[in-house]
Amino acid sequence: MNTQADGHPAAASRAVEPGAAEPRPGDAEDARGARRLLLIAGGAYIGVTAVLVAVFGELLVSRDVVFVWLMGLLFILSLNNRRRYFRGLLVDWLPFIAFLFAYDFARSIADTTGIAPHYTEMIRIDRILFGSPIPTVYLQDHFYHPPAAAWYDYAAWVTYITHFFGTLALAVVLWRFAYPLFKRWRTLVMWLSAAGFTTYVLFPAAPPWLAAQHGRIGFVHKIKDEMFAHTGTKSITSAIENKWVDAVAAVPSLHAAFPFMMTLLFWHRGWKWRIPFGLYALAMGTALVYTGEHYAADVLLGYVYALVTFLLVSVYWRRKERRAAERAAEARAAPGTPVPAPGEPTPQPVTYSVGPASPRD
Repeated sequence: MNTQADGHPAAASRAVEPGAAEPRPGDAEDARGARRLLLIAGGAYIGVTAVLVAVFGELLVSRDVVFVWLMGLLFILSLNNRRRYFRGLLVDWLPFIAFLFAYDFARSIADTTGIAPHYTEMIRIDRILFGSPIPTVYLQDHFYHPPAAAWYDYAAWVTYITHFFGTLALAVVLWRFAYPLFKRWRTLVMWLSAAGFTTYVLFPAAPPWLAAQHGRIGFVHKIKDEMFAHTGTKSITSAIENKWVDAVAAVPSLHAAFPFMMTLLFWHRGWKWRIPFGLYALAMGTALVYTGEHYAADVLLGYVYALVTFLLVSVYWRRKERRAAERAAEARAAPGTPVPAPGEPTPQPVTYSVGPASPRD
């Protein structure tokens, strides 16, 4: 990823402004040294947090707690450009997190519309696709053996927990090191959340653990909650969220959709990015089914929502970039447009497309 400065591409940010002092020979090495120190400081911040979590057994799960912690990490990584950090906090981050808080609150009241929760539809789809017993019941019957917890139980639990900070953590990394992709990711997250919320309102659906409690399927353990007991951990109390939970918001699984959206966002960068993000999406989907949080059909539908959202937004981006390129060409062809001096490069329009045919950074 090209490092960004003040929200602009790194290549553009390195241009020398008229009247500015010429860079000295050691400036580049000093900048690399400063970045290295900031990365070390950021790693220390993460390490200290991990130690505190291990000592006190309190996890950063609530969105407000995760956001404050990530803004602290981003501040450390931005100490060499504090003005950009505070401007970005106001312009980029506060509107984004306000939208996510509004989504969380709206989702928590989505089940108050009077529409009865759906229990049987997703069970039928799972049986059509995978037979009987459905995947959740089959996996728990064969692999979950309480009161003991196997290594893969811990792996499934950790994978599930990453959902609560993975989306914002990726946004932080992109904002600091690939600002155009941050804007893309933010747009995708907001539209995907809106699509999911609309479905939750129109089609409230019960997850497997709730269907089991109503006798619709065989017994299902809430492995997520049982693993909190196994690990002796709990989530840090949220300062804002107060029971913002919708137990019948299972279709589609946005827990599965966001990791798959990460795969799509980095698809144009080749297999060295596709493979790790693809494995993460697969691991998250498996963990959701195994822990009884979602049906396999919920996970597959989450992938579909992510793919459709990505394709629709990509079409809009390409049209916007094409119009910008056409306006730039018209401006260059207009009478009175300054002609570059001999030997001076012709300005080229900048594109930040993340489509499959996009050039790599």
